[in-house]
Amino acid sequence: MADSLAEVQKDARFWQRLLRLGGYYKGKTDGIIGSQSRAAAAAWEADAELYRTTFGTFDERTERNLATLLPETQRAARQWLCRAKAAAEAAGYDVRIICGTRTYAEQTALYNKRPRVTKAAAGRSMHNFGIAWDIGIFQGKSYHGEHELYTTLGKLAAEIPGIEWGGTWKSFVDRPHFQLTRFANSTAARKAFEV
Repeated sequence: MADSLAEVQKDARFWQRLLRLGGYYKGKTDGIIGSQSRAAAAAWEADAELYRTTFGTFDERTERNLATLLPETQRAARQWLCRAKAAAEAAGYDVRIICGTRTYAEQTALYNKRPRVTKAAAGRSMHNFGIAWDIGIFQGKSYHGEHELYTTLGKLAAEIPGIEWGGTWKSFVDRPHFQLTRFANSTAARKAFEV
């Protein structure tokens, strides 16, 4: 999975579409990284740095995944993570963001895995639009894919305006998943990627 912004930026058209969705880029999605794209990327990074300064930084893996998210999503994820880290630590665990933005190719590969881990094909997952992240619960180096702490931490999403937690879904409960509702419940993200 794309766990760094550099990986996302390898697909120039995909990167331009993310910049457009975030409101940073108004040019053509032509895959040519020119002055408009560079200026948009600099504005993205300035906002991301503001949120790092405001809410603090986390472990290296979390930071790599946060960097792939729209800055607006980074802000919400950092707010939530500050609360979640404290709650996890009180229980003797750690929480990390283990997945951020996925390219369409990465989403297709994940969609084709069996047993099924996602119901979303490429272009249907909110991970494709820089607005979703997945978490993992850890105790030292041990990863816990199933743990009651996912529910405890998921409920903290209600404290941050604009976050939807996958643990509340009915058809495909996804307790490690969070997303920004401003885009998730509309067609804005898909339209930005169609341009």
